[in-house]
Amino acid sequence: MSNVSGGTLKRWAVMPARQTVTIMTLFATLASSPWIAGCTGMVNANNKTSESTIQVVPAALDFGSIGVGKKVSQPASVTNTGTSTVTLTHASVSSSEFSISGLKFPVAIQAGQKANFTVWFQGAKPGKTKGKLNFGSDAGTPAPNPVDLTATVENPTPRLDISAASYDFGKVTINTVATGTLTLTNSGGANLNISKISVTGVTFAATGINLPAVLPAKGSATLNLTFSPKTAGNYSGTVAVASDDPDSPIEHVNLTAVATTELVGRLSATPATLSFTSVKVGSSASAVATIKNTGTANVTFSQIRSSSTAFSTSGIGVPVLMVPGESLALTVKFNPTSAGTSSGNISLVNSQGGITAISTLGTAVAAAQSSLTVSPGTISFGNVVANLTNTQTVQLANPSTVSVTITAVNVTGTGFSTSGLHLPLTLNAGQSSSFNVQFNPKAAGSLSGTLALVSDAANPPSTVALSGTGIAATLTLSVNPTNVHFASVTVNNTASRNIIVMNSGNSDVAISNISLTGAKFSLTGGSAVTLAPSQSITLAVQFAPSAAGAATGSVSIVSNATGSPASIPVSGTGVSQVHHTVLLAWNASAASAGYNVYRSSSSGAGYLRLNSSLNTALSYSDATVQSGQTYFYVTTAVDSAGHESVFSAEASANIP
Repeated sequence: MSNVSGGTLKRWAVMPARQTVTIMTLFATLASSPWIAGCTGMVNANNKTSESTIQVVPAALDFGSIGVGKKVSQPASVTNTGTSTVTLTHASVSSSEFSISGLKFPVAIQAGQKANFTVWFQGAKPGKTKGKLNFGSDAGTPAPNPVDLTATVENPTPRLDISAASYDFGKVTINTVATGTLTLTNSGGANLNISKISVTGVTFAATGINLPAVLPAKGSATLNLTFSPKTAGNYSGTVAVASDDPDSPIEHVNLTAVATTELVGRLSATPATLSFTSVKVGSSASAVATIKNTGTANVTFSQIRSSSTAFSTSGIGVPVLMVPGESLALTVKFNPTSAGTSSGNISLVNSQGGITAISTLGTAVAAAQSSLTVSPGTISFGNVVANLTNTQTVQLANPSTVSVTITAVNVTGTGFSTSGLHLPLTLNAGQSSSFNVQFNPKAAGSLSGTLALVSDAANPPSTVALSGTGIAATLTLSVNPTNVHFASVTVNNTASRNIIVMNSGNSDVAISNISLTGAKFSLTGGSAVTLAPSQSITLAVQFAPSAAGAATGSVSIVSNATGSPASIPVSGTGVSQVHHTVLLAWNASAASAGYNVYRSSSSGAGYLRLNSSLNTALSYSDATVQSGQTYFYVTTAVDSAGHESVFSAEASANIP
């Protein structure tokens, strides 16, 4: 029997221990000295900042003289000359007339790699323009030096170019009409006004341009020429074109022809002018012209000559005989090797001495350069158990504005391989992808290798260095606790204890069997399982004695670990059940008719009334307690009208 006494159940309160917080204010005065002292050392404020490992090439760009409104570009690149990856976060240009393209921020540049981009200029008004290009980089990395940008914008003027200074119709049969064309081009930067076109010479004529005519900058028009002789003989004349070209207000083209009574073949080309616009450097564009014998006799098409290497022809093998009215298709290709404007003539020569010309004009723009980045730049696998595989992920990114295609991956070094990279792989502008690199050593020892990607990127990424160390396998199991003891457990009750079994080695451990001996013990959670390193399982051992007395047993764990099987002793003692009673007593309360008794398993809350009817005595016996528990009691007083007081102070009882 346990007694709780002491007269009145007194109220009590627990006050938390007073805590003390000390606040320290530190104050220091910085003197005017250029030295600033700190816990990390001393820094001289007069020292220059460290030089950036990001270099922009070229360090300055001059676009020269450019017409108003004309947009031009120059290539550039940023190179990481350091030993670690640097991320460019943004770029800014101080003048709105300059801009850049080809980089998608943020751009991660590995050590030794570079990223290509393009700088553009388009001037809005005459004069000299200056600007600065600045890059921002990640924290801790000095930004590259600003790039000086300069350009001069000139007042635009018109300029008249005619495709030929002379035109020869060759032999023409009398009473027929021979045709030809001239291409008038405005190669200047302002509109060209053509006010007059005049022709001298009998039977020569020019049509096709309605006057006055306006040719916009870089625009062109075709002037049709005809020669229609009535009598045989040699003919000559001129075409004069008057315009507001400040350097050459009047351009002359000499015309010649021979009229004959013979039947003569003649070649004509439609269209007479072929134009190609905005063709990227390194690519090509094609157009087709129709070549026709418009004469009155057979003609032998003997030669095709191009005055510019930027233009080539295909589709017609010469020499070839063409009968009157026959047509052939000639393909002209523009294949620029540099940005700018190219012009020329394709000359169609016949065996009778006549030449028919096709005017060609092409505008080329700089092609955007592709770029590819690989992260990380080096891969260290650390220690890897022999015959096991460690995997790391490699990130690929295309920060440029054009696509990049990866065609091959080359891996050197024993034990290294890749997976997840399906080739060929094309990354569009701004796109990224990833693949895995594995290290699977077959024996203990340090190993190294390289990873190299083959692509069409303008700046191929540097080779990725690979390293790892193979270590011998260890197969060990640890158990906690190593001995399970239940102490005293009441007969016909059950107690449970857990055992943690963990793989404490560096290789997988296969547990094939877990068994338990001892009639009074049972086991749950024990089954065949494979544990990875640091992985664990929990076994539950129960002890349920049916009679008083000591009991012993053991848990056996069979595995491929060193020292298998592991044996864990199990013991416990069964004891007969003991009944406990708590006796409560209290002082009388004036004018009370009786008392109520309340109990809880938690202090200060959750009280439940024990007495079914009002208790008139000054004591109460609680025989419903359990061993190993703590109980908390309070009482209330009730008057004759049924009014109940607040709870008394709390008393507690620990049951053994």
